[in-house]
Amino acid sequence: MQRKAKLWSQAGQQRLRELVLKPWAGCRREDLLGLLAMLNQQIGKLDAAVQKAAEEHPQAKLLMTQPGVGPNTALGFVLTIGDVSRFARGKQIASYLGLIPREESSGGRQKLGAISKRCNRMLRSFLGERAHIAVRVDPG
Repeated sequence: MQRKAKLWSQAGQQRLRELVLKPWAGCRREDLLGLLAMLNQQIGKLDAAVQKAAEEHPQAKLLMTQPGVGPNTALGFVLTIGDVSRFARGKQIASYLGLIPREESSGGRQKLGAISKRCNRMLRSFLGERAHIAVRVDPG
């Protein structure tokens, strides 16, 4: 049975439970599904705590009004950046996060390289994922 990401939906897990397996394989399946349920419960508690903290922080709450920005991204951004008034322009924030590409310019020729790897990797991945969502919601 190949369901890829759909396997982890409620319907996919139900189909997995209905799948006929040998006794030991069935026992292992139930053990792993129980472990998954326990982890989902723990993650749910952490998600609720992050949601509460993000709603209590005014800057994070403002960021969550943007399409695709949830409490994890908003709170991570606010806690990483701190007070945004210390940056004069958005380009300085991007540079602080290591999101400005390396540039080699000479004699009217401009060559842009890769972005720096010296940044907060978690925030960089959050922002990259949210950029894809924002483009999907509003192509303009």
